Parts: sequence; C-alpha cells; structure tokens
Amino acid sequence: MYLLNILEDIMFIETLKTLRLYERQSKLGVYHTFKRKNTLYVFKCDCCGITFFRPKSRVDQDRATNDYKHVCSFCDSKRFAQKVSVKMRRIYQTDASSDRPIGSS
Repeated sequence: MYLLNILEDIMFIETLKTLRLYERQSKLGVYHTFKRKNTLYVFKCDCCGITFFRPKSRVDQDRATNDYKHVCSFCDSKRFAQKVSVKMRRIYQTDASSDRPIGSS
C-alpha cells in the first residue's frame, strides 16, 4: 500500500528524445537532408492528472524532478498554487495573517 502511494506521487515520468528529418534545396537545386534533435520531458499534471509534454528548453533543469509541482497548460497554475499553499499552511499551522516574514523558516 505504501509503495502504491509513492508511485501515485510521481509527476516527472520520463525524458524523450525526438529526431526530425528535414529537406532543403540548395542554390544549385540539390536537395539536402538534415536532422534536428529535440528533447521532451513527460510530466503528469498535479492538478488534473493528465500526461503532458514540455520541451527541455522551456523547463529549468532543476525542476525536472518530483520535488516540484507540475501543472499542464489547461489548468490554472495560480489557482493550483493557492490550493497548495492552503494545505501547507494547515500542515505548518500558520494563518495567512501571521506576522512571520515570508523568507524565514
């Protein structure tokens, strides 16, 4: 049962590499093929649970782990962040009007 809970929390699934082949025509009319490699990260949305892709160039390298929350483009990320902060305030037993500075622990 505990292992099942751990597997449900995995939101960074895998890294995919794609290869696209293109063809262009030179000035002399000769066709040349060239390839472009693209790396994609596969995430599972923490809000709605669907699987989505993000190019590696649009994701910070440190955020490609399960330590961070990931929200797809269909969900409202700011609304999700509000829900998470409410849960965290309940865990740490602080209210929104506490006089503790934001950056302190």
